[in-house]
Amino acid sequence: MNSRLIIGQYKPSNSFGHSLDPRGKIFAVLYLMIISIFTSSPIFYSLIILGLLIMLLLSDVSLSAMAKNGKPFVFLVGITALYHLLFSARDTKTLFEIMGFRLTEGGVEMALSFSLRVLVFVALAFFISLTTSPSDIAETLVNWLKPLKRIGAPVNDIGLIVFIAMRFIPVLAEEFETIRKAQVVRGVNFSGGIKNRARKMTILLIPVFQSAIRRADDLALAIESRGYISNAERSSLRVFRFGVQDWLFVLLAMVITTILFVLTGEMNWLK
Repeated sequence: MNSRLIIGQYKPSNSFGHSLDPRGKIFAVLYLMIISIFTSSPIFYSLIILGLLIMLLLSDVSLSAMAKNGKPFVFLVGITALYHLLFSARDTKTLFEIMGFRLTEGGVEMALSFSLRVLVFVALAFFISLTTSPSDIAETLVNWLKPLKRIGAPVNDIGLIVFIAMRFIPVLAEEFETIRKAQVVRGVNFSGGIKNRARKMTILLIPVFQSAIRRADDLALAIESRGYISNAERSSLRVFRFGVQDWLFVLLAMVITTILFVLTGEMNWLK
C-alpha cells in the first residue's frame, strides 16, 4: 500500500477494514459525518482523526503513504484556515495584527476547527474508498433506497451512476498523470508562479475532458449492447450478512463518537 492512493480507488486486501460489512462501514461513516457537522470542537476532531489514522493503519495503509497522498489536501486545508483567519469572528478579541489584518481569537478557533473538519472528511473518504469496492458501495446504496421504488425512483440507475463515478475517478487520475508526463517529455514546464501554472493546466484539462467524454460514450454503447434495462429486477452476486465484528464496529463507533461529542461539547460550554 505504498503506491499512490486516490479517493475512489479500491485497494484489495485482507485487513480488518476490508473484512467489515460495507453497510456497517458506510452507516458508521455517515453517522460520524453528521455528528461532525454539529460540533466545532478541535479536541473532538483531533481525537476522531487519531481514531481514523488507527483504522487506516489496520487497513494496511502505512503512515508514509498517508503523508504522501495527503499532500494535495494541504492546499485545501490552507485555504479553509486562511479564509476563517481573515473573515470569521471579527467581533472577538484581537490577538495581533499583520499588515493591517486583524487575527482574532474566534477566527483562530474557527480556522482550526474547520481545517480539522476537512481532514476528518478526507480521512473518512479514504477509509471507505480504499476498503470498500465500488460495487459494494453501489449495492449498499441500492438496498437502502429500495423503498423509493414504490414511487418510481430509478434506484438501480442511481446505483449504477455511483458505481461508474467511483470507477472513473482513478481512471481519470491515471489519464491526467499520463498526459502530464507526455507534455513534460515534449518540453512543457509546469513550474513557476500560480498564474503560469493555471494557464498551462489547460494543456492537461482539455485532453482529459476529451478522454472522459470518449470513455463515457464508449461505456454507454457497451451498456446498451448488453441489454441493460433500467427497472428490471436484479439479483446480487454477493449477499451481505452482519457478523459479530460488524455489530461491534458499528456500536463502538456510534458510542465513542457520541461520548466524544457530548464531552467536548460540555468542555466548550464550561469555557
